[in-house]
Amino acid sequence: MNRLKHTLPGFIRKMQISRNSLFILIEGYKDSYVYSKIACSECDENSITYEIVTGDELPIDGFGKYVPLAFFDFIKSKHSLIDRFKGKTTVSIFFLDKDVDDFLRTKRRSAHVVYTEMYELENYLFKYGKIDEAVAAASSLPINIINDEFVDFSTWQQNAAMTWKEWVKLCLFSHTKKIRSMCSYSQRRSPINDGGVYGPVIESEYHRLLSLLEAESGLQRDEFIRLFSRLSKKVDKIYSEAQHDLIFKGKWYACFLIEDIKKIAGQRRIDFQSLKSKIMTNLATSLDFNDNWVEHFRVPLRRLLNEAEL
Repeated sequence: MNRLKHTLPGFIRKMQISRNSLFILIEGYKDSYVYSKIACSECDENSITYEIVTGDELPIDGFGKYVPLAFFDFIKSKHSLIDRFKGKTTVSIFFLDKDVDDFLRTKRRSAHVVYTEMYELENYLFKYGKIDEAVAAASSLPINIINDEFVDFSTWQQNAAMTWKEWVKLCLFSHTKKIRSMCSYSQRRSPINDGGVYGPVIESEYHRLLSLLEAESGLQRDEFIRLFSRLSKKVDKIYSEAQHDLIFKGKWYACFLIEDIKKIAGQRRIDFQSLKSKIMTNLATSLDFNDNWVEHFRVPLRRLLNEAEL
C-alpha cells in the first residue's frame, strides 16, 4: 500500500501534531540506520522522540538531495524550522551528502542543514567501518583470509582513490561547470581505466572524453585548458594531502572491494548479486557511534535541541 502523501503545509501540520519532537530529514532510506544511531544517544538521554523522514516521503516531485532541500526552503519560509504549536516544540534538522556542493558553493548556510564532511555518507562506512568483518560476513569467506589479503585498509582506500584520480578530475570538472556529460559521478565505474576498476588509465579513452568534455563545455580551447589545468592541480593537491574522500565517491570503493573478493574467493561459492548491499549493510552496523567522527553530526544536533529547550 502506498503511503499517503500530504501537501507541504499538510506535512508541517503532520509534524506539529506528531508525538515526535525532532524530525531528521535525509535523502534516501539507506542512510536511515546510520543517522538514527547518531541521533539516538542525544535523544534517548533527554527523552526526546524523533522520526527519520526520507525524501520519498515528502510531497515533492524529484529525487536525491533536491527533495529535502526543497522542503527545507519551504519550512524555512514558514519560520517552522523550530516550530511551537499549542505548547509543543518541533525541531527539524537535515543531514545531507556534501557531494561537490562545496566546490559549487551551493551549500545551504543554516544551523539546520548538516552536510557530510566527505563526499557522501558511504565514505564514512569505508573509512570508519570494519571492512574485514563486513566482507567476511557478507561473502562467508574466513576472516583470516580477508586479513591476509588486506593488511592496511587505509592504504587500500588511498590506492583505490589514486587509481581513479584522472576519472575524478573529469567528473569534478563536469559537475562544477554543470556540463551534461558521461563524465559523471553517477557512473558506477570508470570508463577510462582498463577493465573498469584496477586497470591503468587508457590514454586514448581519457583524451577522447577530455575532448568531448571540451566540446560540451562550450568554452574556447584556451579557456578550457586553463580551467581544467587549474582543477587538475587542485585535485592533485587534495590527493597529496590524503583528503581524497572529499571528492572520491564513497560507493566507488565497493567496486574495488568486490574485485578483490573475486580474486580472494577463487573457486569458493559467493553470491555476488547481493554482495555489495550486504557489505554496505555490514559496514553500517560495524561503525562505532561513540567515535570522534560522529561529533560532526551530533554537535549541531545538540545545539539545536538546546536552542529549542528540548
